[in-house]
Amino acid sequence: MGRKLLNFLNLFNPFEKKKENEGIHHHRLFLGLKYFTFGALIILFILYLGYLIYKIITDILVTSTGYVIVNEMDVPDIEICANSGNDLIILRCDFKWNDQSINRIDNCSDYIITETINLGSHRNSCNTFKANKTIKYINPNNPSKGLSQIGFYFNIPNISAEEATNIGIASLSIQLTSPDFNPLQHPEQVISTMDRAVLSNLQLQWNFIAGMAKYAAVVKFRTIAYKTILPTDVHAIVGLAPNYHVTPFIESDAHYFPFNSNPAGLPNGTTGYFSIAAGNFIQEQTIEQRSFTVFSALASAGGISGILLGIYAFLFGKSLRPYGHIHSLFEKTPENIIGSRSENNFEKRLVVIEHYLHIEREKDGDKSEDIKHY
Repeated sequence: MGRKLLNFLNLFNPFEKKKENEGIHHHRLFLGLKYFTFGALIILFILYLGYLIYKIITDILVTSTGYVIVNEMDVPDIEICANSGNDLIILRCDFKWNDQSINRIDNCSDYIITETINLGSHRNSCNTFKANKTIKYINPNNPSKGLSQIGFYFNIPNISAEEATNIGIASLSIQLTSPDFNPLQHPEQVISTMDRAVLSNLQLQWNFIAGMAKYAAVVKFRTIAYKTILPTDVHAIVGLAPNYHVTPFIESDAHYFPFNSNPAGLPNGTTGYFSIAAGNFIQEQTIEQRSFTVFSALASAGGISGILLGIYAFLFGKSLRPYGHIHSLFEKTPENIIGSRSENNFEKRLVVIEHYLHIEREKDGDKSEDIKHY
């Protein structure tokens, strides 16, 4: 009864009315700030997600280079062309094995394709040597039998016509290409940026002279593999193991030696000689890697969401601690007033204590009335 009377009298108390209005104003301001902060954090998170998606789409691939020791290498395809575009004849090829044995094949008929091909300016009659991966160069440390080198004896029927188009002696150029990738004959194999780069290098290497009249040339090569990630590789975009597109490339180097005055063992009509041998069994590999994937984006999104939730919990509290830092700016709890050591709050502390004791007395009075009625 006393509590109801006190509440009724407070309705006509201007101090209580003002206090109530201030409480309503503070409550609305607090809710507005809370909703604004929550919305701002949500917008910030969405913007960060957009940034992550942009990074995935515009990801710049990084490359790393490594080296692998191989035990064997396939004999490359060899394009043999006279520099003037005139015909040439392969008289014989000698296969020298690592056990010092030699196989001689006249006209190299088992491996030279009978039809000549046109590979561009001044190379409209090229011969192609192709072993189809049936012969392999073997690492000297490997005890297995394998190829050591292949020697080619060639004839240029019209040396005068050949030299008429050059300032030097009659010569020919060759191209070594991988059996798995020959863009000179199969341009449809070019599907990546590195494929186009290798094709460009092959076209520049037409200046590589590997055979000259009255000279013996020793050509040594090494293999390079470019492992690239295609734009449509979903595995790489997600963050799984990429399905690499491998672009093989062969680098060559040549050394020349003039014939002696009476060379022995040459087929009749030999104009010059060149041999092909493996120069290095250490393969260089350049591998592309994505710097940003879906998995890494999810990890970044999880990290930023934790930071934003931590900021929100600090400002407005969480389930286990529902009062955050912002509450202290709008609400003065009894604990804050009583715990203050400022002398200016002495009267306020007395009011709080009296109010607390008054409430406790009313509770005791209500209990006693309930007992009497019982």
